[in-house]
Amino acid sequence: MTDGELILALTKVVNNDPEKPILNQEFNPTDPIAVMIVLYECDYAVENYMKKFSDWREKFADPTVYDAFILTYQAKARQDVKRVISVAQQQIAEELNEEPGEDEET
Repeated sequence: MTDGELILALTKVVNNDPEKPILNQEFNPTDPIAVMIVLYECDYAVENYMKKFSDWREKFADPTVYDAFILTYQAKARQDVKRVISVAQQQIAEELNEEPGEDEET
């Protein structure tokens, strides 16, 4: 198998795995330090999750392709977390901009 075929196979295995990493954190999405901590925890969750596929690394002719896969997975996970944070920040901003009694029917 070529490295390209291995990446496709690994991607399929990871996408179909029901035990993907889950972040279960409560944090203030308006606190930049809390956001950075959650992003680091996201990286850590992906690293730990990918340990179950570590035997795949030796199958690659160029093991750095596997390493790049992990970095790409981390980047995608970070994007997903940032999207959730962005939605939360937007909702908070909208609530702060709402006039008192605006949501009440008269």
